[in-house]
Amino acid sequence: MSVIFRTVERPSDPRVENSPKKYYPQLVTLGQSVDLAFIAQKMQDRSSLSIGDIKSTMQNFVEKLKEQLLEGKTVNIAGLGVFILAAKSKGEEKADDVTAKSVESVRICFQANRELKISKAATRAGERLDLVSLDDYLKGKTSTDGSSGSEGGGSDSDGDQGENPLG
Repeated sequence: MSVIFRTVERPSDPRVENSPKKYYPQLVTLGQSVDLAFIAQKMQDRSSLSIGDIKSTMQNFVEKLKEQLLEGKTVNIAGLGVFILAAKSKGEEKADDVTAKSVESVRICFQANRELKISKAATRAGERLDLVSLDDYLKGKTSTDGSSGSEGGGSDSDGDQGENPLG
């Protein structure tokens, strides 16, 4: 399966007013996001567990992950990544002025482990990132022979070529 990108124009340095514009690739999401039921079904196809067992286990995992983060721990899941809590604040003029009220919000941050990271240079076909421009995808071009505007290794798209991925 290919990862689709479209070309967008942005300032080269958004912090500088009137900075020159450049064109960048922006990845496109195809279709709707998948949910827990979909992932559980895919997992059940490769295991002896029922869909209910898988969904229950994953829901329990999420609850316990949050619980451990709220206890001030980082959570490192081998093959997946590390979850940590991070605080956002406006900052104070003096160290003595920093209190719990200084924290405006808290978010969960995730850093993928090496096994989960996606690379254009991957050697295994199933892990290789195959990029195809949105225009070429809509025209049905998904090969990576140079005419498609894609980079990396090649694989044909399994998706419906006539379906508009943006709507």
